[in-house]
Amino acid sequence: MTTPPAARRAVQTAAFTLIELLVAVALALIILFAASSLLISSSRSSSDLQVRNDLLQEQQIAQNYLIANVREAAYVYPQGTTLNLGSGVTTERPGGGAWVVGSTTAPILAIVKAPELPVSGCSASNDRACYKFKAYYPVLRATWVSGLGPTSQNNPGADPANETSWLLVEYTRNLVQTTPPTITELTDLTLVPFTGASGKLLLDYVQPAVTGLPPLFEVPAAGPQAAGQTRVTVNLSVSRAASGKIVAVPARASTDPATWVQPVLVAPRNVGRLTP
Repeated sequence: MTTPPAARRAVQTAAFTLIELLVAVALALIILFAASSLLISSSRSSSDLQVRNDLLQEQQIAQNYLIANVREAAYVYPQGTTLNLGSGVTTERPGGGAWVVGSTTAPILAIVKAPELPVSGCSASNDRACYKFKAYYPVLRATWVSGLGPTSQNNPGADPANETSWLLVEYTRNLVQTTPPTITELTDLTLVPFTGASGKLLLDYVQPAVTGLPPLFEVPAAGPQAAGQTRVTVNLSVSRAASGKIVAVPARASTDPATWVQPVLVAPRNVGRLTP
C-alpha cells in the first residue's frame, strides 16, 4: 500500500531541515550567552557594590572616631615635629626613617587629648582622668600583616591584590601625672621613644600617597595655638582592588588625585589652655 501524496507532503513539512536545526541551535547559544553575560555582570556589580558599602561604612566609623578625638585635643603637634614611636611592626613608617609631622609621603597626626575627668585623679587604673598622647599614621599593609601573628585581632588577613595599600593606625600612651602637662613637657616627649604602648588598627585599605593627592593630614605650623584658630584637616581616601577593579571611597569621577578626597576640617576646642 502506497502513501498518498498529500500525506507525504504533510510528513515532509512537519520535519526540520539540517540548516533550520543549525540556525535554531545558534540562536539558542546566542540567547544563552547573553543571559550568562548579564548574570555575570549583575553578580560583579553586586560584588562591587558590597565592597563599596563595606569601605564606606568602615571609613565613616574610623573618620568619626578620629575627628572626635582631634576635637578634644589640648595640643596639636605642629609641622616639623619629629616623633620617635619606637621600633616594631605597628609603628614602622612606610619607607623607613623617623616620623615627621607635616610629611606628605608618610603623614602623621599627633595630639594630646584632654582628660574626661579632673586630672588630679589620674592614675594607671584611672586613665579617664589622664591626658593622652595619640598619634595617627599609616603602615604598609604587607608589613603589618606579615609582622603580626595570624591569630592577632589586629591582623586583617592577607590580601595579595592590596599589599601596597596602607592601614591607618592609632597609637595611644597615657600621660600618668596629676597635673596638666606644659607645652615644654609635651615637646620633650617627642625626643625619646615612647614605651608601654603600641599601635592598633583603625582603618584598612587607606589610599597611599601619590603625586597630586592631598596629604592624609594637614596640621598647623609651629606657633601659639588657640581654640577657634587652630585647625586640622583630615583627607581620608580608601581604595581596594577587587575582581580586577579599583573600588574607591569617595567615588572617583576623575583621574586627578586632587579630587579623590573629601576634606574634613576639625577645630580642637581645648587648645590654648596648657601653659608654656
